[in-house]
Amino acid sequence: MTLPKNTTSALALCVALALGSSAHAQQINNISIQSTSLDSALLSLAEHSDIQILFSDPRIQQLSSPSLSGSMDVQDALSFLLKDTGFTFQKTSKRTYIVKPIKKQPSPAPNTESLSTTDDGGSRELQTKEASVERIQVTGSNIRGMQDTGALPVTTMSAEDIEGLGLSSGAEILAELPQQGAVNFNSERVVGGVNDARGDVSSVNLRGIGTGYTLTLLNGRRLVLHPGTQAENLVPVTTVNSNTLPVKGVKRVEVLRDGAAAIYGTDAISGVVNYVLDDKYTGGEVQAQYGSSKGTNRDQINLSGAGGWLFNDDQTHITFSGGYYHRDMVMASERDYAASSDLRNFDDLDSDFIGDTQLDNRTTTTPWGEFSSGSLGTFHLQPASYGDCSAEVNEDVCASSGSTPRDLRFDSNLQRSLSSEVDRLNLYTLVNHYINDDIEVYAEGLYYSATAKRIREQSGNLTAQRFTVAADAFYNPFGEEVTVRRYRPIDTGARNIEVDDYSYRLLAGTRGFLGDWDFDSAVLYSKANTLDSANRINTTLFQQAVNSTDESTAYNIFSGASLTNPNTADDTEVPQSVIDSFTIDIERESETELASIDAKISRPDLFSLPAGEVGFAAGVEYRYESFFDKRSDELNGTLYFSDLVGGTSTEIASQVLGSSPTPDASGSRHVVSAFAEFAVPLIVDKPFIESLNLQIAGRYEDFSDVGSIFKPKVAMAWVMNDNAMIRGAYSGGFKAPGLPQTTAVDVARSNTRSDPVTQTSRGTLELRNGSDSLSPEESENYSFGIVLTPMKDLTLTVDWWEIQQENTVGILSSQTLILYDALLRSQGSEYENVIRDENNEIVYIRNDYTNLLPREISGVDYSVDYRFETEMGNFSVKLSAANLTKFDQGTDAITAMVLEAQDAGNEALLYEGDQVSISGTSGSLIRQNERPKWRANLSLGYAKDAWRAGLKYRYVSDVEDTSLNYTNDEGDLVNYIIDQWSTLDAYVSYRFSEDALFSGRTKLTVGMRNLTNEAPPFTDETFGYSSALHSSLGRYTYVTLNHKF
Repeated sequence: MTLPKNTTSALALCVALALGSSAHAQQINNISIQSTSLDSALLSLAEHSDIQILFSDPRIQQLSSPSLSGSMDVQDALSFLLKDTGFTFQKTSKRTYIVKPIKKQPSPAPNTESLSTTDDGGSRELQTKEASVERIQVTGSNIRGMQDTGALPVTTMSAEDIEGLGLSSGAEILAELPQQGAVNFNSERVVGGVNDARGDVSSVNLRGIGTGYTLTLLNGRRLVLHPGTQAENLVPVTTVNSNTLPVKGVKRVEVLRDGAAAIYGTDAISGVVNYVLDDKYTGGEVQAQYGSSKGTNRDQINLSGAGGWLFNDDQTHITFSGGYYHRDMVMASERDYAASSDLRNFDDLDSDFIGDTQLDNRTTTTPWGEFSSGSLGTFHLQPASYGDCSAEVNEDVCASSGSTPRDLRFDSNLQRSLSSEVDRLNLYTLVNHYINDDIEVYAEGLYYSATAKRIREQSGNLTAQRFTVAADAFYNPFGEEVTVRRYRPIDTGARNIEVDDYSYRLLAGTRGFLGDWDFDSAVLYSKANTLDSANRINTTLFQQAVNSTDESTAYNIFSGASLTNPNTADDTEVPQSVIDSFTIDIERESETELASIDAKISRPDLFSLPAGEVGFAAGVEYRYESFFDKRSDELNGTLYFSDLVGGTSTEIASQVLGSSPTPDASGSRHVVSAFAEFAVPLIVDKPFIESLNLQIAGRYEDFSDVGSIFKPKVAMAWVMNDNAMIRGAYSGGFKAPGLPQTTAVDVARSNTRSDPVTQTSRGTLELRNGSDSLSPEESENYSFGIVLTPMKDLTLTVDWWEIQQENTVGILSSQTLILYDALLRSQGSEYENVIRDENNEIVYIRNDYTNLLPREISGVDYSVDYRFETEMGNFSVKLSAANLTKFDQGTDAITAMVLEAQDAGNEALLYEGDQVSISGTSGSLIRQNERPKWRANLSLGYAKDAWRAGLKYRYVSDVEDTSLNYTNDEGDLVNYIIDQWSTLDAYVSYRFSEDALFSGRTKLTVGMRNLTNEAPPFTDETFGYSSALHSSLGRYTYVTLNHKF
């Protein structure tokens, strides 16, 4: 991996400064710790003296500490706090201490009365607290109780951070990370319709590599995948739904920004997100939040609560948290930039693109229709006032040949919701019970349900759903058979879509100590279900109504649309009984399962080396995964459309108007895995080497369907002194092909494509197939970083990373295949996967999922964390930035031939005189579409007494929109530049004093996101902006009231 030259020079300077600085961090000045529990006192000492104090014994939380004040050596302070406790400490480096028992001692019996002794004015009490085990474990390691060497780049977000920013979902939590890439599963995406994962869903995409390459954990174990699939880079992908997790009750969110397949297994290529819930919570808490988005009808309510109780003589603890969330629907018409599909004259549009017809996204499938007949040829309907009529339909509407006038193209956005109405419920509970001092049993339950509702315009028929109107149909004014080529029946009303999601997770396990070994074993079962339902038009029944000879049951397909609003409305009055005769309810039900049983053992002191103790962990896991995706028979191809009059039929046309058939799919797999991990101290207390620690890990996984694989990991942390540390890692990664990728059979998709052979642009059918012969995607991850602490309470980090992927599952663009076929035809042959009829029109394209050529991605993460105290209060400054420096996709042979022919100016590939763009599929993809070079967050925090306040600045750099371009005078293709975007958030909170509301247990928070109400930058997308990259929320004001019992 090559480091940027300017960054390397700056790094060398920082290291030199750090190495040259004097550090006497062992002496602590003016410390003051009040008498409290021993674990709290140790943590306070660690924070004050900038050291690490590690412990993993349940009795530490049950002991109290004396008060401690003054200036002293760290070891003296530790000796004082641990005196007469039965514990001692071991120094493993200049900044790390491990607290251990001197000998095995019994825990205090329940209900033991306080026992006090005085030592230099202090007191030590044996209290009746929960006999809980503080298990220290770093995300990225399975060794419990081992000191955090800092070898792994981990970002942590605390519960306080989440509460202050008013975050109400897992999606909003992940949006705080600059490393989070495009969120392609979201509630504003409408591209794929019923074939998308619609509803209350949000994806995880660290590094912007793509959905499915980030492993998501809850308390260190896998979460079930959301059952909905959708195409990303034309391939079906799945994700964990980040909205399933309760926000109230989250203790922290840990994000490992490095590959971890050797630790956790498949999917952990770009990193790991671990949600850690608070299993030691005691007391009670309720919270209410109300928020509103400026300029829209979006109101948001979030009610949540948590509780924790001890019972059974303090041997049993139960934690419960729950939340209810409601969000109102927002129509596209409520935002200026989303109100119309015609973006040609959008405000602030680059002058080179003003009036460009590429930006007119209105559809030619309209209520005016496109038809053909023996006498008129191909024609459309239009207002008679337009003139140039070929035949009269009535005094207001006539038929005209030629293409549909631009002014009559249908504007879909006026009938679309921008974001869904959502009702969500999250529940979580955890029960711990201590059998004895060393053994704990626990159980975990998670439940999530949500209902999302949205509105979308009525569909039009696909090319494969063309049908014939009989000459004697009641409303046929032409007296001859007419073929319906394109038609959108908007007078039947919009589509109302409802998506019901639910999932649950049950886990039971035991953990504790067997001699010197820490063990943990659990059984897990989880299921997720999605039911997507909508009112749709049955094409067969619709044709029957169009062809009815009875006025009471007939549908008038030749009525045209509104004369006053010709591209947005249809004034035709259709009896509800007629509409009901061809309207049906369509469902898509999807379900996923995850079951596992695992066993792990670890200890931080397997054996000793001169530099310290070697940590070790090992474990085994069995995992079962399944999924099914079932659709109504009218949609899955069981019932296909046949032209009742013309007599033609095809199995590639579903009975649902406007939707391609997608066969039902199902699959399952079994996975057996084993791992081992060592943490090895190599050197300690040498010149320029305070410590040098090594992590070595490996994991083997055997899949029942795609074979087996082994991947290693090596990480190293070199602590130079108290001011500088260098870390680096190498790891192998892998991702098994998803079940939807291995089981797909003849998945039909229709997209508008340009065909140079026939010089037409229309919906083109594509049949996609998966295969269990697909190989696992593999990767090699490299990272190198430095952590500097040039002064107390200031930490600077820089981390370089690189991911080299092989065998990524993908598919070639059907547009590329059409151009390839055109190229071969110009040379006297043809491409067998592009199937054409006798008129050379494309019938369909066969396109199978395959393992593509390698890709290479790299970047740099930066962070600054500075905290300082003043008489005015305590301040914090945090900067986190992610710089994407490379995103290269290898070019396959077919794409390479097409690009070469285009570069040579081959006229056989021209459509209407221009080259057809296939950019964004291979080569360098950096700064294209949803891959910005820079993302950054800068936050300022303030705290004094009962007051807290914060500011957060967010930045996303510009990108190119490869779907919108022009050819300049030099013949170069110039893409549209989507502007950079920055927003500012702010909040302030106040905790009422003990003499005020509810005795000091109530806190009020007022905040704003996007303080200056910045609109998302323009791009040529459905709603005028990129919902995967930016947000339509606008200025969002919220008020939160929190009360603790």
